[in-house]
Amino acid sequence: MTNDNMYMALAFQNIVANNKIKTKDAAPKILILAKQMKEFCEIYAPQAFTQGFQSFIDDNGTLRIDDTIRIYIKELREKGSTILPQDRQSLIQLYDRLEQRKSRRGHEQFYATVSESKVANLVLKLLDEEIEDFDAMGVQ
Repeated sequence: MTNDNMYMALAFQNIVANNKIKTKDAAPKILILAKQMKEFCEIYAPQAFTQGFQSFIDDNGTLRIDDTIRIYIKELREKGSTILPQDRQSLIQLYDRLEQRKSRRGHEQFYATVSESKVANLVLKLLDEEIEDFDAMGVQ
């Protein structure tokens, strides 16, 4: 889904949820609200994340992998099958990303309620575990 379609879908949902929809005048209201949502996000969304985090979002082509996953999901839904890449590296990238997304969905409630200091402590714990694993394997 493109960003413009996302804004349109959100605007449509808002109009419908607020019982403001009437057949003859719904479309203009939806278009206006979608435009306002897009403008708001373009102004304020960049301020919601630090510059470092913004660049981290697409490290290793994460957005490209997510787009590819969306294509496979669409094909599976529409056709019941899809053709995956044949090379090991691409399959591993897809598998890793899907595992990450699955884990994130399973932790949504945790992410919604956990404090920054708790997350920081958990990150430090996982970093220590990485160091231990690397040391055990002889990796620097």
